Amino acid sequence: MKKIISLIYIILTFVISVYALGADGKKFNRIASLTLSGDEMILSLVNHKRIVGLCGKINEEPDMSHVWEIAKGFPKIESNIETMIDLEPDLVITADWMKKDVLLQIEETGTNVYTYKTPKNFEEQKKLIRELAELVGEKERGEALVKNMEDRLSALQKQITDNYKGKKLKVLMYTSYEYTSGKDTTFDDMVRLIGGINAAGEAGINGSQKISKEKVIELNPDVIIIPIWKGHINSEEFSAFVMNDPSFENLKAVKNKKIYLVKHKTLSPTSQYMIDGIEKLGKTIYNLKEE
Repeated sequence: MKKIISLIYIILTFVISVYALGADGKKFNRIASLTLSGDEMILSLVNHKRIVGLCGKINEEPDMSHVWEIAKGFPKIESNIETMIDLEPDLVITADWMKKDVLLQIEETGTNVYTYKTPKNFEEQKKLIRELAELVGEKERGEALVKNMEDRLSALQKQITDNYKGKKLKVLMYTSYEYTSGKDTTFDDMVRLIGGINAAGEAGINGSQKISKEKVIELNPDVIIIPIWKGHINSEEFSAFVMNDPSFENLKAVKNKKIYLVKHKTLSPTSQYMIDGIEKLGKTIYNLKEE
């Protein structure tokens, strides 16, 4: 009798385990993401049937999202805890920049929560992808994403080395709100990886900060990158303003007409799409042909 009871117990344990893991043997099968970067990563890591909800309407904006078409097919949570609970997720992906009270509310639901540290450079981005891939049981897919990033970076760096023999260029991001990106930002690392110098970072500016015209003149960059996105001040007008402003006439970037408009989403992703931004910067700054 004891043997029969033990056998029943083993069978029940096995059935419960299989149910918990899902039909495909994966640990989490009802995944919800509350950030755009989380959306971009998880959509490339798991079968879409394992995703119950994504962050919000922002992921359907072509100017902001790399997954705007795919994202249309998923419920949007918009940081609404009740909406999230109704989706019955078994894993919720959040980020360290989210409001602490929201993170606390999510944790209080008893749902498994993965809060990632927002990457500030290429290496941290690869580490995040690997961590998330392992968490959801998709280590091979994670490695494939990382390898793609590494291979493309190596190819770009070789192309730059083969085609550009000049000095290191000083690059400044300058938004139409007069903000720049200094040290400890993805932009700083992106510029470094293509062999350039982030003018703001070199000057000791940390993070994202507003800078004066006088500071721009002092930095005197070789190249100015102006991010563009929907709803922003007309960046083309701002570019023309910079080019035609008498106080900027002696800037190297102005004299050599090295002011470029680049999509904000290309410069800002903290997902595998970071490599797209690095490629865009490199090809734009060094005037490289597509290979």
